Order: sequence, then structure tokens, then C-alpha cells
Amino acid sequence: MSATFGRVAVLGLGLIGGSLLQAIQHAGLQAIGFDTDARTLAAAEGAGFVIARSDADAVRGADLVFLAMPLPQVAGAVRSLAPYLRADAVLTDVGTLKRPVLSLVREHAPHARFVGGHPLAGTEQNGWAAADPLLFRDAPWALPIEADTDIEAWLALASLVCDLGAKPVPTTASEQDEAVARVIGLPHVLAEALALSGLSGGALGLSLAAGSYMSGSRVARTRPDLVATWCDGNPALVDALTEVVDRLTATRDLLAGQGSVIGLANAGFSARMDWEGRSFEPVELTLEPDLLRAHGRGGGWVTAVLPDANGGVRLLGMRPRG
Repeated sequence: MSATFGRVAVLGLGLIGGSLLQAIQHAGLQAIGFDTDARTLAAAEGAGFVIARSDADAVRGADLVFLAMPLPQVAGAVRSLAPYLRADAVLTDVGTLKRPVLSLVREHAPHARFVGGHPLAGTEQNGWAAADPLLFRDAPWALPIEADTDIEAWLALASLVCDLGAKPVPTTASEQDEAVARVIGLPHVLAEALALSGLSGGALGLSLAAGSYMSGSRVARTRPDLVATWCDGNPALVDALTEVVDRLTATRDLLAGQGSVIGLANAGFSARMDWEGRSFEPVELTLEPDLLRAHGRGGGWVTAVLPDANGGVRLLGMRPRG
């Protein structure tokens, strides 16, 4: 199915966009990149990749366009590229929050065949120098299906995501944002707080800091402006923080009363081990948006988009056992 895309444009060549440009070219598709930073463009061109001199040049004639810039730049990018986007081209993005991008595209490019996307493959590194064509291997990749999503566009993008080694997860923009509040936004906020807690311990504490502190605060190395774009404007993060604050407050009160953290430790241990110990089974999926969203909501993903004997499509996937 990914052969549907003959020319793919990637706008924004940081960690995710740069990795996409490399991975798409390695997949045998024609890839062209653009970035507003001249040094990034020079580095990508010097590495042998095709680079456009403007977003218009990159988008013109493309079958698929990736928006891979930070959220604050998306509105300007969509306004700029909209006049050059082919009527049948697919537009997607790679941002952490999906509702804001969906709203921006509907406002500035309502004609676009838009399918939001979010590869959960980032690291605390950033920039073209950190790009890796294998970054998406085995990574979940949220692909929202809204009421107005073009299902053919969604299938074509899901097929490409599979070809890149990732796991397309059918969802909605709202459900995705609610989920990432707990598995992306919250861990980053806690990592920042932990880094500050270690600093408050003084020189002795920092000299004794080892695996627990390093692992827990690792993502505090992420660019602060990026962390803000992943957290700000997501109401679900407020709910997640409230839940954690309540747990921490209860634990503090227990310790203040000479109690124990054993209850929290047991619950957290079980949660982590259950997550690590999940097993999955193959399933053939029905090409019905509600059922696909339910598949994603239940922890499943798509593994292949295949042609069937009748000229249609077979959709294969994996789901948790039990």
C-alpha cells in the first residue's frame, strides 16, 4: 500500500523529521526535506538527502506531506503550504498532541486529506545530528480516525508506518491526548521535579546520585521548549497530576505517621511487571472506523495492510491476549 506515495515531503528535520526523511528514503520512496534552519538544511544535504529551498518547493507535487515542526510553528506552516498542496495529497503530522493540530488544519487547510499521527519514538536527544532511520522500529504510532477522516488516506499512511517498522494504533485525537498525558506529559513533569529534588539535596546528594536518580530524571535532559509543547494545553495532564499528587500526599502522610510505602511499592511493582509481561495474539481486523478505534483502545495495533483477492484490503493486527 505504501507504494501509493511516490513523493514524500518532510517539513522539519529535527530528531523525528530527520529520522523520517532517512527512513522513507531507505524504504525506497522519493523523499524531499525542508527546514527553516539553514545549518540543518546544509547538514541534511551534505549527508546526501534531497533538500528543497522552500516549503512550497517541498510540497509541490508531493503525494504525502509530514509536518514535523514544533506545535507553535504548525499554524504558520499549514497556512504557507496550503496553496501548494495537491488535492489528492495526504497531509499528516508527528506531534505529541493531536487535538490542537486537527483544529489548525481544519481552520487553515480544510480541503486537505488530513490524518494526524504521533510516533512515540522520541528520545531526550534532538536535532538532525540525532536522527536515526531505525528510530521507529517497534514504536507505537498513534493514527487517529475522526468522523471526517478519509479512510483510504488512513490506510495508505498505516501501510507506510508498518513499512517503517512501527505499530499503527487506531484512536481518536481526544483519546490519544488523554493517554499521552499519563505516559509522556506526566513522566516529563515528574522528571523535572525529580531533577530539582536532587539538586535540593546539595553536593553530597548529587555525589551519591546513581541509577535511580539518573533513570528517573533522564528525560529532564529534553529541550524545555519541547516539553512545554507536549504538556501545555492538555487538560488531561491536570487530571493525571492530581491523581499523582493525591498518591504522593497519602504516602507522605503515612511516612509522617511512621507508616510504610509498602502498599505503594507493591502496587507500582505489579503495574510495571504486568505491563512488561503482556502477551499478544494476531487478529484480522474489520475495516470499520468504530471497530478500529475499539481495537486501539483495547491495546491493539495494525501489523499489515494487504490487498485482497477482490481488489479490497485486508487489515491484520495484534491485540492483547485475554
